Amino acid sequence: MFKILFHKEIAENIHNYRFLLALVLCLVIIPLGFTVSQKDYTARRQAYDETVRDYDQTRATVIDLMSNGGAAFRPPSPLGLLSGGVEAVLPNSVETRGFITESGAEVSFNNTKRLDNPFMSLFGRLDLTFIVTTVLAVLVMIFTFNAVAGEKERRTLAQVMANSVPRPTVITAKMAAGSSLLAAAFLAGMAAGILITVALGQNPFAQPGTLAPFAIGTGVSLVFLLVFYNLGLLVSALTRSSVSAMVALLSVWVALAMILPKGSIVFAKLILPVKSQQVMDLEKSQARLQSDREFYADLGRLTKSTPGIKDMSMDEYFKARRAKNQAVEAFEKVQTERKAEFTARLNTELDKIDAEFERQRGRQAALARNFSRLSSVSCFIHVMAELAGTGFAEESAWRETRSRFKQMLDREIAPMMRMYTFGNVSYGGDRNLDRKAPAPKLPAEPVPLETRLAAVWVDLALLGIYGILFFAGAYVAFLRYDVR
Repeated sequence: MFKILFHKEIAENIHNYRFLLALVLCLVIIPLGFTVSQKDYTARRQAYDETVRDYDQTRATVIDLMSNGGAAFRPPSPLGLLSGGVEAVLPNSVETRGFITESGAEVSFNNTKRLDNPFMSLFGRLDLTFIVTTVLAVLVMIFTFNAVAGEKERRTLAQVMANSVPRPTVITAKMAAGSSLLAAAFLAGMAAGILITVALGQNPFAQPGTLAPFAIGTGVSLVFLLVFYNLGLLVSALTRSSVSAMVALLSVWVALAMILPKGSIVFAKLILPVKSQQVMDLEKSQARLQSDREFYADLGRLTKSTPGIKDMSMDEYFKARRAKNQAVEAFEKVQTERKAEFTARLNTELDKIDAEFERQRGRQAALARNFSRLSSVSCFIHVMAELAGTGFAEESAWRETRSRFKQMLDREIAPMMRMYTFGNVSYGGDRNLDRKAPAPKLPAEPVPLETRLAAVWVDLALLGIYGILFFAGAYVAFLRYDVR
């Protein structure tokens, strides 16, 4: 009986051109999205390679790095065709600010983002996540809005149920047939997209480590379509007409795809407000200025209280220094110790500011993310962004890169510098610097797939739970449905 009903549902969806519509749409929009995304990636990858090559040529030695500044660059994600994620707002590099001194390096993200195509930022990217959550989600509504209510209006459902057909078999056949056709159309579009991009010389798997995330992303997309199909069956089984079913489905889609995801951000900001990045940067600048004022005040007291130094004129001091006067050497040694103390104190204060900001920011983001998980669309978007390497795991790794970059400069460059002060004159410089030493570099390290999956296992589990709950709801609703 299940086989007969399954074939009946397949035939109906083919005869009313729904499957043809789904197939044509998938064969057009998925390859188009892949082609546009890969062209964009190719251009950004070329710009990245040229930037890194120019940087390596101009920062061959330590002295080059100190003169021109240092940087670490973030390569574009090769799987942006799956999801643009937060890549559009991620900085392209982390760079030094000012000079590297014995106090260490000050580094910051480069947040100057040039819009290559403003319309892409205005309307969004045509990536697979957008295609599935918007275009194919609407297609699922067309498949399911009259799956039950429509058959009742045509009175075909009553004829089917007049036979000795178990209701669970009917609803299960509808789900299996419709989701199978959708999956076939979607996989055909994915295959066409891959073939066309490869034929155009834009192989999405040219970079290592891209095939597995792409395959998982394809599987997750199929799961999401099944979840949405089950939701459509549930709404159709809860309504008595095709029109009311379509209106209800559109309302649910708006709530899941727009209201809940965007509302979660507003809700989190209202419950857990966080100071802006600009305010945090201002606090750090004030801490640096205060530390400098305290250091130079302490240095002034040291100069006035050091025997053999306090009564020297500027000329006498530098003459004694050239003569390797022990009092001057002892004075410079104390300066170095005092500067190390103030630097350690300042770094502790800056770390506290960063830690508090990250703690508040993390709590707000976690609240928004947990609230948004009430929507299956949000869960799917989170998963696809992480699989594409454009999600929050990438952002977190990039923040760690900034910390590692600063530690590398503080460890390998700052110890070479020795700056001292006498009166209003600072002197010293790179006496301990090996000018021929190669400049240290920090190569980009991709986030492992295991780390990205660990960040979204809750979303993956919720997608499965939502799919089961929606089908269970449709199952129970159909058992009580009035087919007359």
